[in-house]
Amino acid sequence: MRQLLAKPLFFNRRIVFYLVILLSLQCIIAYGALLVFDSLPSSLTDMPDDHIVFRESQRGTVNLIRMRIDENKDRPLQNVVDELQPYFGYPITILPTNTPLPNTVNKELEKLGFSYDSDEEVIYIGLKDGHLLQLGPMVMRDILKSNTMSLSVFLIIWALFSAIIFFILIYMAFSAVWKDLVNIRQTAEQLGQGNLKARTVNVKGWLFKPLANVLNNMGMHIEHLVSTNQTISHAMAHELRTPLARMRFELSMLEESHDEQERLLLQKGMGDDINELETLINASLNYFKMQQSNIELNLTRVSLKQWGERICQSLILFKPKDFELTCNSQNIQANIDTNLAETIVKNLLLNAFKYATHKAVLNISKQENRVIIEIDDDGTGIPFEAREKIFMPFARLDTSRTRSTGGYGLGLAYVKLMAEFHDGKAFVVTSPLGGARFVVSLKSGDE
Repeated sequence: MRQLLAKPLFFNRRIVFYLVILLSLQCIIAYGALLVFDSLPSSLTDMPDDHIVFRESQRGTVNLIRMRIDENKDRPLQNVVDELQPYFGYPITILPTNTPLPNTVNKELEKLGFSYDSDEEVIYIGLKDGHLLQLGPMVMRDILKSNTMSLSVFLIIWALFSAIIFFILIYMAFSAVWKDLVNIRQTAEQLGQGNLKARTVNVKGWLFKPLANVLNNMGMHIEHLVSTNQTISHAMAHELRTPLARMRFELSMLEESHDEQERLLLQKGMGDDINELETLINASLNYFKMQQSNIELNLTRVSLKQWGERICQSLILFKPKDFELTCNSQNIQANIDTNLAETIVKNLLLNAFKYATHKAVLNISKQENRVIIEIDDDGTGIPFEAREKIFMPFARLDTSRTRSTGGYGLGLAYVKLMAEFHDGKAFVVTSPLGGARFVVSLKSGDE
């Protein structure tokens, strides 16, 4: 539990670390963008130059100061400036006429009669008597020229707003995705802990919905395999009990018997039971091996009619006396694994020979890209509730299909498994002859 909690915590710390780096980069980018934008000419930005805007905003102030000085031209200039000073929030200074000024400032002063020095944040006013007034330095509100503290506050505010917008966008874009991912992770953890019924539900996002479907299909497949293997294990254990019980009984009888003939019969019975056990174990191992293997089909193009007739001909010696077998095969070409398909047909026909009364019919046809194999018999049929059970390994019915007919109940399990290798299926329904109709659908390799 502690490990499960540590993973999200580490993940969140990593997210915070990446977010801090992202916001720091945003601050640098924002400051750089302001510098670049401020340095661009007004022809590109469509905004007037800051120098011109501020200079023109002071034109009225300059003219009013000149008017006041002209009205008091008989008084000393310093006295007039001292009277004006209380009305201004910056100093007004009288400069000598020979005060050195930058060339750009001098040119603007000669052209307009006043100029603005953006570097010193002052206004120079040329008077008629040759004196020069300096207004400023003035307090300016320019983030690019502010001190470190002001710039830091601006960047922090920028980062906070960016973080808020970032989290809102992340939540809106990924909240559903995150819920889907957590749901999938929880399902995977439950499957890993042995809860094979766990499934991922309510996954709606297009990103993880295919993954959820794959996980659910995997869970269902694992559950089916485990359930099947448990059933097989129980059935196999049941099958093993009978010969073992007979062997125990025969061994006990052998110890008590003094009749040589009887002892020979008991020894022969024990040998038969050992052979039965060996046969059962080999058949079970072969089935398990085939079940776990991914068999690669060896497709061969054959004529269904010739192929079907050849199989029927090969089973004549196994047909009971006075038993009628009819083989109907469509005269058409198909691509199938002839070895697996032949095993399917032979198992079903041998099954029909055991349980049919007098007659069985084999029909082989092709429908679209599938080969359909149907075998009808006139036996007692398969009860509806047992039609799935009979395809399970070691399954037998309690009616006519009993132990007396031989076998271990693996024939139909083999049929179903080999049909699935062909991307097909096997099932049983009621036959028009009154008994059972076994149907096997195999996918043909035709394009």
